Amino acid sequence: MYSMAMDLASSPTARDANAAIRATFGPLSVVMLENTELSPAWRVNFLANFFVGPLYRELQERYGLSRPQFVVLYCLAQQPGLVARDVSLVTGLPKNSISRAVSELLNAGRVRRGTDDADKRAKPLSLTAQGDALLAEVVPLFIARQTAMLEPLDPDEKLMFQRLLDKIIDHMPTWVDAE
Repeated sequence: MYSMAMDLASSPTARDANAAIRATFGPLSVVMLENTELSPAWRVNFLANFFVGPLYRELQERYGLSRPQFVVLYCLAQQPGLVARDVSLVTGLPKNSISRAVSELLNAGRVRRGTDDADKRAKPLSLTAQGDALLAEVVPLFIARQTAMLEPLDPDEKLMFQRLLDKIIDHMPTWVDAE
């Protein structure tokens, strides 16, 4: 199979990077990242897994905060008044995981549930001072990791990376069912 990744892999810088990847993640990693029909998707998952995995382990160990709990808190910080279904829809996480996280956050006093005058069944959520303080402590961990991840890109490359992500995300409604 021929790919642009193979062309790029022949440069001295890429060979050094491949050696570092091989030494860190094993020889199969280079094959999976560059030489299979699923390499583009594998690369996205590889980045995502190694970006969030260590962060979520740290959140669990230091703060007793699970991934779904963090996701709920962060979503509510962006838009108070969401219900669990809204969080599930915007994150792609299963509704039962989000509902369980909401229950745990309610019990821990990190979120509160309100009432919606227009829809008595809806129970909008918002952060408590405790939830807000916790986010203020953990979001910098994500920012630091994001900064480290993007560090090798110059400003033009960062902009191009953002544009490419935008283009892929904008196309998602044609191949993803949100429910």
